[in-house]
Amino acid sequence: MTQLVKVLAAAAAGSALGLVIKKNNPEGSLLLSAAVSIFAVYMGIEVIADVLGFVRTIAGAAGIPNATLAVVLKTAGISIVTKLFADICRDAGQASAASGVELMGAAAALYAALPLFQTALDMIYSILQ
Repeated sequence: MTQLVKVLAAAAAGSALGLVIKKNNPEGSLLLSAAVSIFAVYMGIEVIADVLGFVRTIAGAAGIPNATLAVVLKTAGISIVTKLFADICRDAGQASAASGVELMGAAAALYAALPLFQTALDMIYSILQ
């Protein structure tokens, strides 16, 4: 909870400062926005690690294979990183770059999920034979 309060305070201060300097220094405002985003991710690493440990414990108890869990966690990570960078692009006024980041994020998530698709196809083929 302490990390959340720190991130909220940094985001509020960064947003206010960014608005103040955006008029005279838009590049500095963008760098400030990126720095606040990176700070938020850095502060969230410990929390994310705890959540991942809990998810792994539950998956182990439920008998979910590690390979399946890895695919789900990869796609979740891809979506989080994609959202973060697309928002940074939008803050910079680059909506088309944000759309490109989102498109590539979706493609990367599908690519990460290919092993699950292959497993599903193998199951279908084994049933049909």
